[in-house]
Amino acid sequence: MLPHYLSLQFKLLNRNIRDFGMQPLLAYVLIFGLIAGLGTLIFQRLPNYAPYIIIGICISIQMRLSQKQRSDFLQIVYGDKTKHLLRITENLIISIPFVTLLLVENQYIAAVALPIASAILAFIDLNSKSIVLPTPFSKSPYEFTVGFRKSFLFILMVYGLSVISVCVNNLNLGLFSLFVLYIICATYYGKVENEYYVWIFAESPNKYLSHKILTAIKNTFLMAFPMMALLTAFFPENWWIVLLITAIGMILVIAFLLAAYSTYPPGEIGILELIFILAVFIPPFVLVVIPYFYVRSINRLKNTLV
Repeated sequence: MLPHYLSLQFKLLNRNIRDFGMQPLLAYVLIFGLIAGLGTLIFQRLPNYAPYIIIGICISIQMRLSQKQRSDFLQIVYGDKTKHLLRITENLIISIPFVTLLLVENQYIAAVALPIASAILAFIDLNSKSIVLPTPFSKSPYEFTVGFRKSFLFILMVYGLSVISVCVNNLNLGLFSLFVLYIICATYYGKVENEYYVWIFAESPNKYLSHKILTAIKNTFLMAFPMMALLTAFFPENWWIVLLITAIGMILVIAFLLAAYSTYPPGEIGILELIFILAVFIPPFVLVVIPYFYVRSINRLKNTLV
């Protein structure tokens, strides 16, 4: 029962990652790399509070699996005893990278406390109400409206890192947070809308792509502006670096957008497109990759638009 359930959850997780517009293997590498990198940075900058922060991050992730509706469903399908076993196993699996990080940092008490807390949390059901999270992107729906709601917790974490960077006077952490925010925005274009929503635009492919690019730039800037203002206010002598990161981030968002439409339909970024996107970080290739995706997108959209 347990192996079958875990296998099913793994397949569902991979499907959700693909729906988000990323390849599962790449997503796992990024997640583990992010946990290791951020964890090490937190221990370096906030050594006295780092174990509590790491435990808090882990518990906050596990709490998403403790919603009452989900627990009730597991109890109906598997029974009360099996439900608790499944939930304990889930929480312990999630805690593995965080426990490993605590052990590497010689935080043995915290490394023991976290699995215990994870197991206890498996017996707690959290009541939740359906809340529609408002977004500032209602005038230009789909990518940012859907993406913002899916990644809201990640956005809060990234903004939290930028605040920490100001508190510890670490510009590099703030710049890293800003760049991660642009990566989040770029992933919103990992999968684009279906053909009907493109067809009703009733304009040429050139005008359609121009509209999408301008909308992406506007919404990305709206998302990043508070962080840009924060970093510029507290590190005024490095304002040009903030603008440079912003320019790179905008190029990355545009590259993701054009890469998705270059495969339209279905409009999903594959391994080949990801390889080309990585070339964006090599300055000379920007002059090749962006035009290549643009021309290819125009040709693909001709079948749907005028």
